[in-house]
Amino acid sequence: MRRVFNSRVIVAAVIVVVALGGVMLSRVGAQSAQANLSAADVMRLALSEQVGKRVRVKLASGQDLEGQVAGVGTHAAALTQLTGLEFYNATVAIDQIAAVIVRAPGK
Repeated sequence: MRRVFNSRVIVAAVIVVVALGGVMLSRVGAQSAQANLSAADVMRLALSEQVGKRVRVKLASGQDLEGQVAGVGTHAAALTQLTGLEFYNATVAIDQIAAVIVRAPGK
């Protein structure tokens, strides 16, 4: 027994397949972009979003530094107005940062 398919059904099926293929390709591309980020890249991005704001930085050694982010470079970040060390500034190696702690918005 031979079936005859309606052209609308075939066109709809092709559109669904193409759409799903596009979604899958975009997900694969997003996952590969995320896979290329190192811990230092993530810390650099987190600090870059906080320039001019106060943050607490937890270093790999366990020490905490709290201050205002003055600038972020490729390998280091500059913190000013350090809490408890008001007369000092700090330059921190980004690969030595374990966490960037920021105040939640609206709190």
